[in-house]
Amino acid sequence: MMKDRRVALVTGAAQGIGFGVADRLGMLGHHVVLLDRDAASLAAAAEAFGDKGYSVSSLECDVASDASARDAISDVEKRFGRLDILINNAGISPSHGGYSQLVEDVPLEEWDRVLAVNLTGTFSMCRHALPLMKAGKWGRIVNFSSQGGRMRSLLSGAHYAATKAGLIGFTRVLAGQVGAHGITANCIAPGRIDTEQSRSFGDTDTYLNQLPVGRFGEAADIATGVEYLVSEGAGFVTGTVLDINGGFYMT
Repeated sequence: MMKDRRVALVTGAAQGIGFGVADRLGMLGHHVVLLDRDAASLAAAAEAFGDKGYSVSSLECDVASDASARDAISDVEKRFGRLDILINNAGISPSHGGYSQLVEDVPLEEWDRVLAVNLTGTFSMCRHALPLMKAGKWGRIVNFSSQGGRMRSLLSGAHYAATKAGLIGFTRVLAGQVGAHGITANCIAPGRIDTEQSRSFGDTDTYLNQLPVGRFGEAADIATGVEYLVSEGAGFVTGTVLDINGGFYMT
């Protein structure tokens, strides 16, 4: 029965890391609400998870629209009466030949769109989800930063790096505000993960040669980190950044 399951919402769930995280949450027995703005990919993901026997539902949503984020959370509340886990994975990183553009060459429209999706989108999802989580007196929020927000990168644009660094600061403030309600908020900062987006980046061989573990990451590596952070046992972990990057960046 639904009352016995955690309800987990994953943004950008139709492909890549989001798909891998949703797969793990479904395997763990949670009901997973898949959010994405690509209707066709969303339907395919929901079908794939349904074939595995997971409890899933899907909602078309553009997190860059505050109204769309609000409506998605409202729909979850009406259908399930609860939201326990929020995974803010949706993000974009415009590619320009696989390398970072000079700041003066970044179009303002592109800057605004990256901030709207990566940073404001996470803010919108959190602010609409928090009343529902507070009502349940339990919650796990995982926001996706990036190695590009932790160190200088020749591949990530200034807008992408700014949003991913900003998410770390946002998450720390959030963690300080919601802890008393039984809610934790943490970041995961992935390194190079083998996804369609990452395959557009340059210097693949050079990067791989600098990785202590000798391989690129997989979505399952990130899902394992999420599994821990959303668990009952991680209730004393909040405001942290979990770097999952094969040792490329070490603190």
